[in-house]
Amino acid sequence: MRFAFAGTAPFAELVLEGLIAADAAPLAVVTNPDRPRGRRGTPQPPAIKLAALERGVPVLQPQHVSAPEAVAELLALAPEVFVVCAYGQIVGQRLLDALPTVVVHPSLVPHWRGAAPVERALMAGETELGVTILKMTAGVDEGPVGDARLVHVPADADAGRAYELLATVAVEGVLAVLDGMAAGTLAWREQEGAATYAAKITPQDRLIDWTRPAQTIVDQVRALAPAVGAVTHLLGRRTLIWRAAAGSGQLPAVSRERLALPAGDGWVDVLELQQEGRSRMTAVEFLRGAGRALAEP
Repeated sequence: MRFAFAGTAPFAELVLEGLIAADAAPLAVVTNPDRPRGRRGTPQPPAIKLAALERGVPVLQPQHVSAPEAVAELLALAPEVFVVCAYGQIVGQRLLDALPTVVVHPSLVPHWRGAAPVERALMAGETELGVTILKMTAGVDEGPVGDARLVHVPADADAGRAYELLATVAVEGVLAVLDGMAAGTLAWREQEGAATYAAKITPQDRLIDWTRPAQTIVDQVRALAPAVGAVTHLLGRRTLIWRAAAGSGQLPAVSRERLALPAGDGWVDVLELQQEGRSRMTAVEFLRGAGRALAEP
């Protein structure tokens, strides 16, 4: 079935690569315009743009995907379906009226509708995640379901690993929906159950509260790795915690080999961190360098 694919975030890139590997390349990839980045503000392309071009897939980068000229450019490709995955733009009614549109959502809706379903699920300590392929409607993630698949995520996985596992299953779901639409056999069903909302991650969500339970802090760290980062301060410097493990019982002494910080009901072993202005490092590297004062009596 002829389709165009819209996406910007790394999850979308993983799904795109999976579709191409399954011999289901889209007619084109629609992504956000290049954005200024770095100290000089040089425009940089989304990674998915480079991935698409490397694989010979044309790329469209409209400022507003539902603008008349953008819709016309997309329809000129004669797609039968528009597949949207972690795109970052609102698809307006003009486009929805012009082209059947489905959305790839990394949760089992109506659980965790919204912008950050994987991060919110991991913060909540969940290990049973999922992917739903929805018919897009005006309401955010409220459309009928064409395919839904459960994905078990290991309890120690971070968001990066979770997205990798979800992307593999998402490809299977997209292909099943496209095949069903092409054959006229797909049965859309309405969502069932109470909805929960996965709000966008805010700066406040990143701050570690060390009075909370150790496992809750570790889940926060996992949910924000490997790209966002949970934030605290060590030795007066803003510090990102990238990997951690929970412990209970008596707090171990900080040594040159172990950075254990007290939490509400135990402690957190910090395994990987990054102080402002420095590269990521293991706790051992930190304690033998900038953080060695923490291990001294």
